[in-house]
Amino acid sequence: MYLFLFFVIIAIAIPVTPRASKSLLFSSEKKNLLLTTVPNPRIIFVGGSNLSFGLNSQIIKDSLGMNPINTSIHASLGLKYMMESTLKYVKESDIIILVPEYSQYHRSINSGSEELMRIIFDVDILNLMDLSIIQIFNIIPYLPKYGMSKFKITEYFNVKESDIYSVNSFNEFGDAVSHWSLPRQEFRPYPQINTKFNPDVIKCIIQFGNELQKKNAILLISYPGFQSTSYNNSHKQIYNVQNKLEESGLFVIGKADRYKIPDSLMFNTPYHLSKNGVDYRTILLIEDISKALKKIGL
Repeated sequence: MYLFLFFVIIAIAIPVTPRASKSLLFSSEKKNLLLTTVPNPRIIFVGGSNLSFGLNSQIIKDSLGMNPINTSIHASLGLKYMMESTLKYVKESDIIILVPEYSQYHRSINSGSEELMRIIFDVDILNLMDLSIIQIFNIIPYLPKYGMSKFKITEYFNVKESDIYSVNSFNEFGDAVSHWSLPRQEFRPYPQINTKFNPDVIKCIIQFGNELQKKNAILLISYPGFQSTSYNNSHKQIYNVQNKLEESGLFVIGKADRYKIPDSLMFNTPYHLSKNGVDYRTILLIEDISKALKKIGL
């Protein structure tokens, strides 16, 4: 056991492998730079890959006259981390559009994952500061496998960068665009959500909104673009999410079924849209954002 732990510690100390360095998780460095340098007026999108694979920020910029920043990378990073890692970059008058996947409402707000662990130990150890103590404990089980991966030859040789899920898959706004010219891939719809709704998620979002308010920023909540078949499989659970959000006092824009996307407009998962799907969903979102901004008086 002690020898195993020794190798794990040594492996973690070894620099990121060539294979891991191509991961889309490394796009967080470019996205954080956008959060630091992009001037006002700014509109910041926070969520999982329903946003990174579901927005055309150029259309948003042209339509709203604002500078979009798509911070989204991967749902498995967890909603709490997404919000915490964005908060420190928020400036006065920023508009934040938060769009969690439906799974985020049905899991622990402090969940761990391999992706969350890797964005710390591969990308930037300072990202650890954005985790709660519980989250830190919840990523520990992923460390042994991660540590031992540093000794795999395949991590260093014959490394091929993914056509879709790469650090270089994103454009100047943070949108994933490398798949826009690719044909649709076959995939299975998601089955019915079978876990309980977690009210702590709403509480965490409200807390995020309160912190944004202190910075004189505005939080708007929307719904993910979701494959029609998968949506229908979980329509009762999704309707419950909508009800809980609308009862929360949060500023919610649109309705969940408005973002039920035809199967023909999906790319390779129930949350990843084809180029036509991206444009379709983006136009819907622009309409809802525009209505919200008029209510606010902006």
